[in-house]
Amino acid sequence: MSMVTEDTAGTDDSQGVQEAPLDAGAPSSTGDLAEGLQRVLSWNRQDPGLKIQGLTRLLGGSSRITWTFTATGQNNTEQKMVLRMDPPGISRPGSLVLEGELMNAAKNSGAPVPTIYLSSDDPGLLGAPFVLMEFIDGESHPRSILRDKKLEKLRPQLAGMCGQALAKIHAIPPESVPGLATIDVLGQIRTQLEQLGEPHPVFELGLRYLESSRPAPLGLTVVHGDFRNGNLIVGEEGIRGVIDWELSHIGDPMEDLGWLCVRSWRFGGPGPVGGFGSYNQLIFSYEHASGRVLDRNLLRWWELLSTVRWGVMTMMQAQAFSQGTHRSLDTALIGRRVCEVEWDTLALLSSLRKA
Repeated sequence: MSMVTEDTAGTDDSQGVQEAPLDAGAPSSTGDLAEGLQRVLSWNRQDPGLKIQGLTRLLGGSSRITWTFTATGQNNTEQKMVLRMDPPGISRPGSLVLEGELMNAAKNSGAPVPTIYLSSDDPGLLGAPFVLMEFIDGESHPRSILRDKKLEKLRPQLAGMCGQALAKIHAIPPESVPGLATIDVLGQIRTQLEQLGEPHPVFELGLRYLESSRPAPLGLTVVHGDFRNGNLIVGEEGIRGVIDWELSHIGDPMEDLGWLCVRSWRFGGPGPVGGFGSYNQLIFSYEHASGRVLDRNLLRWWELLSTVRWGVMTMMQAQAFSQGTHRSLDTALIGRRVCEVEWDTLALLSSLRKA
């Protein structure tokens, strides 16, 4: 399986890549969408005989709609592709085009990402803004990455490979993607929690600790924003693709390392890094590849920040579902995890105060 985001994020409910029913918020029928893709790709590739086959919508992910298909040229060449689109009723002008530009910049930096073929903000082409990219074969389901026998030899190396991939992402020149916003993630979390207007003392306690012990920034780089087990496509030789770049921004590179260590992204695995590796494996590989010097306490501070961030995000999803503004299954599944993340926050606070 490949190229699917597991936005149920830490649940055991997602079963990976599956075809979604056509009435599940699809932007159009498969026939209309296939015709639109044929027009766009025929023009883009100057191939009037091009055909679209096997158009399949994938389950998983609430922030984008994802399809796979095969484009067959008039000379019978076949190429499997992935189409990512904004969901109906969602307006984020420029976001998918920016995502494509960022992924191109990441590829130029040496990071493992799909090749981008085409992106557009024009809803007249396919019914919504879109990005077309390479299909990368491999395993993306987190629990399979942690348990599949064919990946047994890879798992002990995977945390180090994540450190190397993050170093390449953080080496992207920010000026090469001028549309990325600079975000102070700690300030953002504080604002989001206050706007929710719900009493959650555990997250408030976590934020107060973070605000009172804030370390000096490691620097400002491109940050992926959602680098974790579930957004990686892997094969037996290593990481083949890093996907789901919609949360990318300019910020402290430690944000990505801390996010990778959040307990929810371990999916029952024993390792603190994605369920498959150790802190030392991640730190040493990142230091070697990036030239930056880290320490375990800095990583644990960012792990706490990322855990509180995820907790506030689960609150946002719970509120969106209960208020009827986003009644998807993914939203409900994420929203039910608030208490679990509160427990993780308390455990981290306890360990940090003992350190």
